[in-house]
Amino acid sequence: MDINAFLKHGKSHRELMTRFEQMNMLLLQMTDGDYQSLDVYINNCNHLCSQINAAMTSLREREFEDYLMQHDPALFYNLQSVMLSVKMLKNLLENLAGTMKYSLLQTA
Repeated sequence: MDINAFLKHGKSHRELMTRFEQMNMLLLQMTDGDYQSLDVYINNCNHLCSQINAAMTSLREREFEDYLMQHDPALFYNLQSVMLSVKMLKNLLENLAGTMKYSLLQTA
């Protein structure tokens, strides 16, 4: 292992691992949990988005992304999968909202 790369990126790597663990906990809650309030679910969505945005920010640094792909490819690809899934869900919701808005305008 390259000690200089570890010294340079080790802290970011640990932080990203922690973010990923938090994302997984939120995703499990959101898929399996019973919610008595939509506000609580939306709050979890906001926390998930916050964690994903922070992860995306750290992965924008090409040198860190290369480090992660070399030293922890499982974390890198798991993060990519989660981010793509959430983007897909966001796109679906935006399209549904647009369709509903259009439908409401047509019936008015």
